Amino acid sequence: MGLALSGGGVRGLAHIGVIKALDELGIRPAVIAGTSAGSIIGAGLAAGMGWHDLTLMAHSTFWPALLHGGRLERFCATHLPATFAQLKFPFAAMATILPTRRAVAITEGQLASAISASCALRVVRRPVVREGERFKDGGLACVLPSVVCREMGAELVIGSDVWELGSLLRGLGFHPTHPRGRQVYPGHYRRAVEQTDLLIQPSIPAIGYVPGAAAVERMIAAGEAAARRMLSFLSEAEAR
Repeated sequence: MGLALSGGGVRGLAHIGVIKALDELGIRPAVIAGTSAGSIIGAGLAAGMGWHDLTLMAHSTFWPALLHGGRLERFCATHLPATFAQLKFPFAAMATILPTRRAVAITEGQLASAISASCALRVVRRPVVREGERFKDGGLACVLPSVVCREMGAELVIGSDVWELGSLLRGLGFHPTHPRGRQVYPGHYRRAVEQTDLLIQPSIPAIGYVPGAAAVERMIAAGEAAARRMLSFLSEAEAR
C-alpha cells in the first residue's frame, strides 16, 4: 500500500491524524510520498516514527518558523535521519525542478535538502540548489503524489489531501470530476485523484491556523476524523 501526503502548509499537521487512524486499524504503508508539508510528515513516517512520535515532533517547534529554509533544514537534522538510505521505508519527496517546472521525485542523497526543496514556497523562499539543479515547492507540479506511489510499486494508494485551494474549490461546489473541473484544477491534481483508491480530505477548522499547541491538536483531530469517516464508508460499502 502507498500513502500519498499532499502539500498544504500548516494544514499538513492533519496528516498525523490520518496516520493515527490508519495505524490503529493496522493499515501501514509500504511506500510513502510527500509534497511540501507532506514531505516532512512522510519522512518521519518513513524513518519509523509512529503517530505519537510525529505528534511530539509537531509540538517541538513553532511551525511557522519552518518557512525559513535554514531553520527547516536544522529541524530535519534534529528529528530525521541524514540520508534517504537510513530510512526504514521507501520514500519520495516531491519537488519542482526549474526552469522547466517539472515534478521530480527525490529518493536519494541528503534528506534535509530534499525536504527543503519540496517546501521551497514560491515568493516566500528562494530556490534550493541541490546537485547543481534548482528546485522549488513540489506543489507547483505535483501537490498530491499518488502517481509517484504507483511508480514506487504500490497497487493500492491512500491519499491524504490537505491542499488549501482544493478545499476552497470543493466548498464552492467544484470537484475534479465536475464538468468545469478541467478548467479550475491543474492536470497534475486531477491525475492524482484518478490514481488514488481512497482519498481522505480533512476539513480544517479556521482556528487551527492559530499557532500553538491547541492548534496542532485540532489539526491532528481533523485528520483523524476524516480518515475514520472514509474508512467507515469503505467498510459499509464492502458489507453491502
